[in-house]
Amino acid sequence: MTDSPKQGTMSPAAAPAAKEQPGTAQPAPKPRPRDRKKSRARIGELGRFQRALRFLIPLCVAAVWTEVAGLLLARGVAVPFFTLPVPYDRCNIWGLVQLVLFLPIVAAGREFYGFAKKDILQRIPSPEVLLTVSTAASLFMGLYTAVQLMRGIPYEVLPPLFFLYSGVCLTAALGANALDRWGKVSLPSFRDRPALGMLSGAILLSIVAFLSFFFTGRHGFPLWQIVASLLIVACPAGLFLATSLPAFAAAGKVAACRILLRDGAVLGDFYRTTMVVFDKTGTLTKGQVKLTDIFTFHNGPETGLLSLAAAMVQRGGSREAAAIREAAEGCALPPCSELEAAPEGGFETLCFHEHVRLGPKEYVSRTVLLPLEADTYADRLTGEGKTVWYLTVGRRLYAVFGFSDILRDEAVDVMQLLKKQHIRTAVMTGDNKRAAQYLGKMSGADRVAAELKPEHKADLVRAFQAGGDDIAAVGNDSYDAPALACADTGITIGSGDKEAWQASQIVLLDDDLRNIPRLLRLSRRCARCAWRDAWIASACNIVLVPAACGILTLFGGTMLTPGMLAVATLVSLLYLSVQYGRFRRAR
Repeated sequence: MTDSPKQGTMSPAAAPAAKEQPGTAQPAPKPRPRDRKKSRARIGELGRFQRALRFLIPLCVAAVWTEVAGLLLARGVAVPFFTLPVPYDRCNIWGLVQLVLFLPIVAAGREFYGFAKKDILQRIPSPEVLLTVSTAASLFMGLYTAVQLMRGIPYEVLPPLFFLYSGVCLTAALGANALDRWGKVSLPSFRDRPALGMLSGAILLSIVAFLSFFFTGRHGFPLWQIVASLLIVACPAGLFLATSLPAFAAAGKVAACRILLRDGAVLGDFYRTTMVVFDKTGTLTKGQVKLTDIFTFHNGPETGLLSLAAAMVQRGGSREAAAIREAAEGCALPPCSELEAAPEGGFETLCFHEHVRLGPKEYVSRTVLLPLEADTYADRLTGEGKTVWYLTVGRRLYAVFGFSDILRDEAVDVMQLLKKQHIRTAVMTGDNKRAAQYLGKMSGADRVAAELKPEHKADLVRAFQAGGDDIAAVGNDSYDAPALACADTGITIGSGDKEAWQASQIVLLDDDLRNIPRLLRLSRRCARCAWRDAWIASACNIVLVPAACGILTLFGGTMLTPGMLAVATLVSLLYLSVQYGRFRRAR
């Protein structure tokens, strides 16, 4: 007959961090590969940008002189320094000078052309394709004009030179890549749609305008000039900077929050998150498991049973095993032989010629019929969110252990902040359902998944993704690595282990979970600014499309001129500078 149980309450020191599902850690899969286009912002180097800038400055002087020289000579203003000797005074070399200064800038942007070639083969109208096509149009039209100027034909009757504008576009793109490399954050995907619209529109309008002027004959300029002008104006000078400036400003804010982005492009994806899934032990809780309760049976001595349990878990890696060792510190441990650790998380040994088992109910109930009193105590403990282990000797139950893990101080606030941002939350754990539900209720999580093995956590993430959710998974060790790797965004804490770091794109260096809603808010703001600025930079060039199409010539106007593009570029860059300052000052 079962004797009445005794209860003891203990408060041992905090145990080292481990996992609720003991066993052999599985190797973490490689992080989810990012799209090839999203890593392109890292190709830029500061050296190429500086080289392009050194040639852009004299190119600017030469371009301005080429445009104003005719006006000065028409008004009788002569500048001997810029005038060739009399035998060659009809030869205008300024087109050739611009070409020579423009070619090094073209060479500095050679990486863009490699990406453009690959995208053209794949039929992707990327920003690199747009920049390459615009540069080629400017180069060929400028080469034609430079040759004609050398032959003595007046600049006023020739297609204008757009070397300076294309040089500004290339230099700005190189500067944007340098910013992305410096800040290690990039948002290149927000350039894709504006580039698609501008390139597709330029090709369509060039065909329509070419055929219209060809059949009507109402043109006083080469028809190919329409095609070249439309391709040049289709590439906004601020397109690359429109996404790089918000990303660079966001990089400073991310560093101030002590957040490490192992993948710089993740900031441009994180705003799509619709659900955040937290691991329980060590992530949503402090990972400091304590042995708080001991219920003994058959008048078993509490200290002796605790020493026996500690002797069995000397090599155990779970948090519960560490908590038992900490609680039994200073106690004499009995000799044990044939010690075995079960995959289910239990331990078995031979002590004083008796088979002893220690572990969760699923493990010990195979050989022992647990009394009703044990179920009563276990229900009470699990109702308080505690983990329950059983100690059996032979076929009799001698002790029930209750382990408690403390919820992080900021856990409730994090759940509330995410709900205010319309993000659903879930908790995944290997604990039993009652303990998991208690934790979910205390933290305020929307959903709870209990009794999960490491591979089941990854399946849970895939199930959420199959339902249409964009998942951010938060974990801290190798047991969580499969879930972190298959999630859309993997997040780990700074105290997490190597496998968790390798499977994650975001690391919270100070272990503060409140940085998750902060980063989500920053990602949304950054994405909104990048999308808006890219389209506004494009709109500054769209207003010049009628001039590029030749429509203004029908009403006494001119074709597209470098002055028009200069005004559009200044307006675009000024707007981007103002928005960058506002983003940096925003809290």
